[in-house]
Amino acid sequence: MKTRYIYILLIIFLVTSCKKDFLEVKNMNDADLERAWSNPEDVKAIASGMFFNWHKTQYWAYSFSPIMAMWTMADQGTASWGNGAMQDLSSEPRAEFVNTQDYSHIRIIKRYYERLYGNINTANDIINVIKNGMQLGEIDEDGIGEDTEMIKAFAYFNQGISLGYLALVFDKAYVIKESSPDENILTPYPYKDVADSAIISLEKCIEISDANDFSLPEPWINGSSYSNIELSQLAHSFIARILVGNPRNIADNNEVDWNKVYTHANKGIQRDLAPYMDNIVWKNLMLNYTFNNTTLDWCGVDSRIINMMDSNYPAVYPDLSTEPKPDPAVSDDHRLDTDFRYDATCPLKADRGYYHFFDYEYKRYSSYTINNPANVVDFYVTENDLIKAEAMFHNGNKSGAIDIINNGTRVTRGQLPPLDYSISDEDFLKALFYERDIELMMTGFGTPFFDMRRRDMLQKGTMLHFPIPAKELDVMAMPLYTFGGVANADGINTSNGGWK
Repeated sequence: MKTRYIYILLIIFLVTSCKKDFLEVKNMNDADLERAWSNPEDVKAIASGMFFNWHKTQYWAYSFSPIMAMWTMADQGTASWGNGAMQDLSSEPRAEFVNTQDYSHIRIIKRYYERLYGNINTANDIINVIKNGMQLGEIDEDGIGEDTEMIKAFAYFNQGISLGYLALVFDKAYVIKESSPDENILTPYPYKDVADSAIISLEKCIEISDANDFSLPEPWINGSSYSNIELSQLAHSFIARILVGNPRNIADNNEVDWNKVYTHANKGIQRDLAPYMDNIVWKNLMLNYTFNNTTLDWCGVDSRIINMMDSNYPAVYPDLSTEPKPDPAVSDDHRLDTDFRYDATCPLKADRGYYHFFDYEYKRYSSYTINNPANVVDFYVTENDLIKAEAMFHNGNKSGAIDIINNGTRVTRGQLPPLDYSISDEDFLKALFYERDIELMMTGFGTPFFDMRRRDMLQKGTMLHFPIPAKELDVMAMPLYTFGGVANADGINTSNGGWK
């Protein structure tokens, strides 16, 4: 079985490595590529790695992903080390992002951008070979492959989530699908249009999944198989997540189709999306580079989060050259004890700014380390419930939204009192986002960044999205541009708000 899995990964590498530039045209006369795309078993093997490729792109910080920088930019986590642009992009005051090919941290968006397009291209190729008549899996008496519709649904799912995260992270992107006209390859579309296209792909996944009976093999989303019903639910939840995460400011957030959000969240996941990190192939390097590396304690929980749990704890870490070290926090929220660990020693350098300092680390997922494989959550049912609650609130059903909060982790894990039904709208939203900050920490790529962005709470000068990477701009003969920096704060591309 292990030999077969390695073979699958070699095929995936063969196919995706031919996409160094996402606009590059593959030479289908290449013998290896021609064989891979003409052999149904090889196509099935390639399909099996699509979600792995997406997951690796999200969580292999800091080699492929801006996840650690976005985490510190959102002031949920803190560190003053240069790794993954954490220091550069969370410095105060916020600085402009250096979008040039020779910038030391350009790889965090360059590789992220390229690898998402590599995954999209793989999904497109699979959809096209099926459209051209290839049948996958055992063929029945009618000449239909038993796995054909399953693989097509899975391809649309991965096409959708890859496009979706391009929309969430970048100001614009190319919408390239299996039958895209040439102008789509030449014209980048605004993030709203990219998100709309992603949702169309996920809706195709839902349509196929709802009309067929299948079960995704266990290694495809590592650790458990997914039925057609569960894949449909997963696609519904990702649509809801993309709709909620895509706004760049409060004005955008007010324009969200909350009825659509509720419809999809209401049909969403019934179990956590928590792939098994075997630490051989599947790894969550975001956790391993922040809290779960047994040799490092170099990242912490930002004081903003601890202050939410104990208002007497400072929201901004004090300058220890003139102020005393804070006393440990005390909270009615039981999660301060179960999920957080006080550490009286901070390893950061004072000359890089005391505002980076921390007293608390995150221990909820301490059972998973690079030496200890475990299932690691990307998408909690709790997140789906909170999305549903937020949609209900915006749709005028605040009492129903309060029911969800009171039946959820606020009470079950936090042991906090239920919300009163007379609570103000402002206090309800404060309680809802409190749950999102505390309960969803370290799950879901970019979740704290997207939440702060859509509430105008990112510090002034924080870019609201990344630009197209410099390399792709050069390839397309487009002018270089970038975002970020207090001088550029316009509330459209760069935050002019802030939580402080």
